[in-house]
Amino acid sequence: MIRRAACVIALAFTAGVVGCKESLDSGAVCPSLCPQQAANLRDTVLTPVLTFDSTFVGYPVRGTESGMLLANRGDTLQVVGIVRFDTLTNIYLPPLDSAHHIVRLDSAQLRLIIDTTRATIPDSVRFDLYDVDDLTASDTSAAAVLAKFVPSRLIGGSSFVGSAIHDTIRVTLTPSAVLAKITANARLRIGIQVSGNRSVSMIAHTTETSAPAQLRYRPTLDTTVAPILVSPLSRTPVADSEPRVALTDFTLVSKYNMPATLNTMSVGGMPGRRAYLRFDIPKNISDSATIVRATLQLNQVPLPFGGPRDSLLVYAQIVLAGPQLTDLRRAATIIGGPGLLLSDSIFVRPTTSGLQSLELFRVVRAWAAQSSLKSPPPRAVVLRAAFEGLTVSELRFSSTTAAAALRPSMRITYVPKLTFGVP
Repeated sequence: MIRRAACVIALAFTAGVVGCKESLDSGAVCPSLCPQQAANLRDTVLTPVLTFDSTFVGYPVRGTESGMLLANRGDTLQVVGIVRFDTLTNIYLPPLDSAHHIVRLDSAQLRLIIDTTRATIPDSVRFDLYDVDDLTASDTSAAAVLAKFVPSRLIGGSSFVGSAIHDTIRVTLTPSAVLAKITANARLRIGIQVSGNRSVSMIAHTTETSAPAQLRYRPTLDTTVAPILVSPLSRTPVADSEPRVALTDFTLVSKYNMPATLNTMSVGGMPGRRAYLRFDIPKNISDSATIVRATLQLNQVPLPFGGPRDSLLVYAQIVLAGPQLTDLRRAATIIGGPGLLLSDSIFVRPTTSGLQSLELFRVVRAWAAQSSLKSPPPRAVVLRAAFEGLTVSELRFSSTTAAAALRPSMRITYVPKLTFGVP
């Protein structure tokens, strides 16, 4: 009995040794059960791989940025901030006394909380404050607001040594200018412009980050009376609450003199740019094969200015908008978010030139999964910058209209679909 069991074990071991073995490099040993089928990796470069590309400008929507960028690069670029104080406190309450109307101001300041981790701060920095209110213009008119950044509308300012700028700064306002708004029961809308002895950029916190600018003024010399603190508030447009809240504080680009580059698509910059790319990948690869690697190859066109802090993280995010949505600018906002396994990224400096490789493995695999849908989205991705609307950095890549050797291509490594049968 023992001898018989030993024979069974030996036979089973032998069957395991000579049985079928899974391998990417060779077929099976048993021709009748595992057909000879080499699962070789194949590598191909698709050129061209795009059927269409376009750059859309204006992301994110004004006032929805997670911060307020203030920047100045001389004749090249200038970004200003706007903060609205549409309701001002016009009374104060001394200790053990009744309320008094404000008829004078001892001092007035605008407090800003600065994110210094992503700032470029030179040795000397100047903040100038302007009255940018315009009762005749539409809330959406950037030109009307920017026209108020003139000397006659200056209502305050302060200079700082760069090393003294930490988390919180206070910029002096002219007391009489603030008092005039208070006594007239008018709104105060402040334009903030920064400059320095060299290029300067920084991000001030806003209502979106729960640490907005704050107006602070003293209505009397009596130190027992606490200063009055006023938070930003926008009361217009009256009929639409969403833009009203968004326009409490926001940024505007007052100067952008970067020369245009023909046959390119752009990512980042101010205002924010997104590149929309639509792909054409053969279905025998995208839908049937097993994709091992998919690398989008882009030719970067360098821009003339940039520094170590200008490096930009770019996401390639899958477009989720269906084919019914023909407005591609809107479609460029309906995308898979970072971290949802529907995006890839690359870290690039604007001054770099030449080939940049962006992995799209997860995106291409997602397209294969979408192919079973009744109306799958177009096979498209959006290239967008991290911290969109908060960086002056812009990247440019050759587009589908560039010379053939410079156009985007895709290198794909895949395993063809395996077919089984008895030979």
